[in-house]
Amino acid sequence: MIIDEKPIESWSDLSNLVEHQFKKRWIYRGIRKSSYLLRPSIGREGARRDAHGLNLPYDAGEEQRQLRQFMREARAKFEWEPKTTLEWMILGQHHRLPTRLLDWSESLVVAAYFAVENPVSEAAIYGVEAPSELEDLAIDPFDKKLGETPRLVRPPHISPRITAQKGVLTLHPKPETDWDTDGIHRWKIIKDATFTLKGILDFCGVHAASLFPDSADRHTEHLGWLHKRDRLS
Repeated sequence: MIIDEKPIESWSDLSNLVEHQFKKRWIYRGIRKSSYLLRPSIGREGARRDAHGLNLPYDAGEEQRQLRQFMREARAKFEWEPKTTLEWMILGQHHRLPTRLLDWSESLVVAAYFAVENPVSEAAIYGVEAPSELEDLAIDPFDKKLGETPRLVRPPHISPRITAQKGVLTLHPKPETDWDTDGIHRWKIIKDATFTLKGILDFCGVHAASLFPDSADRHTEHLGWLHKRDRLS
């Protein structure tokens, strides 16, 4: 069961949390709505629909079929060519392909940015002690021998943003279910604090341009935000 901690209501609350957590080997995930749970995109409701728009259940065969098609069609699009199925899955996740992976950061501050990036609702940060690491990226991510417990995956730094975000992943052998095991903590961020926290994080150098250093679009997005808030240099 997820442990709900004291809500974050101010920068002081967030900075105190960072001070409390910084020596721990945890991973963190920021979410824009506190109601979002820890389920990979491939297994979420609405990930598949029929011709009438009705939801279809998760299907492992269809997940593998999608990945195979990505592997066939994407080879010419990227300079880095994955060598294993899991590396292909990581590349797909990096480019928004629905997979059984979840994005995390080893930085609570980075997670906080993603939580308040679009400050329109109560957000949240998840934190959990890093699970056992899957060190061999040659392992088949669909192999049932992996068991049912999510595993930590350290992706190749194929993009500067992975380094900037201190990005890691979790691989979920049962992507159609929520990860809600004991030991997962959640800090909700009240709606009234999200806008201010985004501004303070920007002041600290944590913003779209710094976390996506390889993206011209995210850089101009950040400049547009500064212009809108009368914060240009």
